Amino acid sequence: MDEPKPTPCGLCGRGFPPRDLTQHHCLPKEKGGTAGDVAMICSQCHGMVHATYTNATLAAVYPTIEQLRKAPELVGFIKWARKQPVTRKKKNKPRKRKL
Repeated sequence: MDEPKPTPCGLCGRGFPPRDLTQHHCLPKEKGGTAGDVAMICSQCHGMVHATYTNATLAAVYPTIEQLRKAPELVGFIKWARKQPVTRKKKNKPRKRKL
């Protein structure tokens, strides 16, 4: 059986089987986001996004995946994540204070 072609994570760019990516609502649904505001990202990146930012911050400051990639709080994490194997499953520690 053929494995599906890897799909890159919208943040870190590592290639994952499509079933291993999660839907991130760039503009949160509670803030008016629609199905068109979705990016496919790996669970590790998704966890870090929500450990770092509140939905209000995501809606006001980072409503697109392009803006989120440039977020100063995530730049170091994304650089680190790009070097990790896709098999790595590390749970992100919640931040003391979300932005």
